[in-house]
Amino acid sequence: MHRRQAVRLLALGGASALLTVQAQEGGVVRTVVLSGEEVAPTPTPSRALAVVRLELLGRRLRLLGVVAGLEGPFRDYTQDPVDDPALNARLFSAFHLHRGPRGQNSPLVTALRVEPSSDGRAGVVRDEVELSLEDLLRLRRGELYLDVHTRAHRAGEVRGQIAFEKG
Repeated sequence: MHRRQAVRLLALGGASALLTVQAQEGGVVRTVVLSGEEVAPTPTPSRALAVVRLELLGRRLRLLGVVAGLEGPFRDYTQDPVDDPALNARLFSAFHLHRGPRGQNSPLVTALRVEPSSDGRAGVVRDEVELSLEDLLRLRRGELYLDVHTRAHRAGEVRGQIAFEKG
């Protein structure tokens, strides 16, 4: 996946980032754009982009998106683990859903399934998460975010806050 392709997807998804629409199955759909400017506490200079489509069906959150132009390959937690062994066991990928408001690093909800490119600097995220009632309320308040960790930016290269007001 090349940066140019991600920019095209961004252009196509940009209009829907401003609108809440009803999905075919009755869910609410949003588009989230991840960039280095959103990374907390210090933005990264990365020119990478990620665009993720989210569909909320009850408490199920479906995610489908792309990330491209990463400055380094996805962080591999088997070779570069975090200090907490229990947390490390849950980090099967470097694309994560977290709890927390904009500008603040906060706890992991879950790692997300990613199909990386051959060089690890791009990929497709495709997953479905069953949210707890508490996390569903956080989602409605804009207190969940997505981020991508790489070898070049271990704490996060791109991030995007999820704005999912009740539609």
